[in-house]
Amino acid sequence: MTRPHVIRTGILDVNTVIVPLDDKKCFVVDPAACALRGDESKIVDYLRAQNLDCLAIVLTHSHFDHIMGIAPVKNAFPNAQIAIHEAEFSELTNPPGPMGRAVLSFFGMQDFLREVSNQPSAERALKDGEDFFGWKVIHTPGHTPGSICLYNQNDGLLISGDTIFERGGYGRTDMAGGNEAQLLLSLELLRKTIPEGTPVYQGHGAPCFSYSRF
Repeated sequence: MTRPHVIRTGILDVNTVIVPLDDKKCFVVDPAACALRGDESKIVDYLRAQNLDCLAIVLTHSHFDHIMGIAPVKNAFPNAQIAIHEAEFSELTNPPGPMGRAVLSFFGMQDFLREVSNQPSAERALKDGEDFFGWKVIHTPGHTPGSICLYNQNDGLLISGDTIFERGGYGRTDMAGGNEAQLLLSLELLRKTIPEGTPVYQGHGAPCFSYSRF
């Protein structure tokens, strides 16, 4: 088993996850590299250096810091399908949607609107429970309505986005689209689904930590 590779990218240091597949294929989760950070080629440079063909671009949610590097990857790999959960698909149709605009305003980052608006629209709406290249889509709303985790049961790995963080942390719910009650239910779902000690690739911070049912 080849483990995912994490590249820290973008203006808020997002953990972009490169997920290897068979035959030098891969998909990219949460590409954040952008001109505003000066790292817009970082993801594509890595993929080309490793001779990887990107089949898909997956978003764990549509917050601006996780999506600002879609365009460079899509431009380099035009057949890579842009995928996000169906509950947030409209946010990536000519982004940003209403929630995205409200979040930019919340952070006082309206100056980033042009960069977000330059990102291409989503092409595939993911559904809870579907298999995505061997990874199960787990709908975990709360941080945003369409937040997801990706779980590879065979390899025992979880990609969590901003749903859970190490040391019992979890995504904030005080922004547009956030819902504390929903997030607590999502955390309970993960407790029932994810075994203790599972390596978790989180959205920010250390690239990987060991899951604990906090």
